[in-house]
Amino acid sequence: MSGGRKSQGLGALVDKLFRVIEIIIAIFLGVMIFFTFMNVVLRQFSLGFPWSEEIARICFIYLIYLGSIIAAKENQHLMIDTLMTKLPEVGQKILYVIIQLIVMVLMGFLATGAYQNAYNNRNDFWVATHFPVFMIHIVGAVLGVAVIIISLVNLYRVLVLKESALELFSSHGSNSDDMTSQEGGGLQ
Repeated sequence: MSGGRKSQGLGALVDKLFRVIEIIIAIFLGVMIFFTFMNVVLRQFSLGFPWSEEIARICFIYLIYLGSIIAAKENQHLMIDTLMTKLPEVGQKILYVIIQLIVMVLMGFLATGAYQNAYNNRNDFWVATHFPVFMIHIVGAVLGVAVIIISLVNLYRVLVLKESALELFSSHGSNSDDMTSQEGGGLQ
């Protein structure tokens, strides 16, 4: 939640969960870099492990999906805030709600499609590592559901807690001296 206050109860549990996800991302990044570098070096000696490329690819896929969850929680996805900053506060809230609803619909499509792919590939395995293919697709469903929950929380914050939509939309931890945090700053 916000950096200035001490989280308690459910907020502390959510913060710990996202911290665990960040640690997992760091592990996947380290493993991916290690195996990619190892493969490059071993190829110089006409050696190599066929499974190392698959492990690096699996780590990259998980890194992207889990990183997208973190980015959604922190509102760090690529966005253009020019229109949002030009609208009055009521217009900002309406636009924010529309954006969150669109995100939830799209993530619903992602979650159902990823689940269907996981189900259809439940008996398939990668060639070298024998990693179950459904484990690649199911993380897409996890991403979709997680972002839907995050969007619901964002809607709750705007509609029930009456937080500013512009503040939520651009809560990137940017400081006020930065050009992108000023009105009409463009890409965030």
